[in-house]
Amino acid sequence: MVFKLLVGEIPEGFQVSHAEPRGVHHARCCNPHHLEAVTREEALRRRAWEKARSRRTHCRHNHECTRENTYLDSRGFRQCRACRSERDNRR
Repeated sequence: MVFKLLVGEIPEGFQVSHAEPRGVHHARCCNPHHLEAVTREEALRRRAWEKARSRRTHCRHNHECTRENTYLDSRGFRQCRACRSERDNRR
């Protein structure tokens, strides 16, 4: 709805997806600058990227993604407890 109101009509055979490099689907995001109309195939390719990310074994700081070291944030994304602890300690 936001896309239609602020950007324009969605072409036939297209659907709204987050624009690259965003790539990540945030169901609650409605910033028109983050959205674009893409084909179903492109939307599925982007979703495949999210699935690959969910299979990661280590975070970007090389902490292992174990059940004990990860949690889901309010958006449903896995977060590293060790990184959060280090971030909190720096504050």
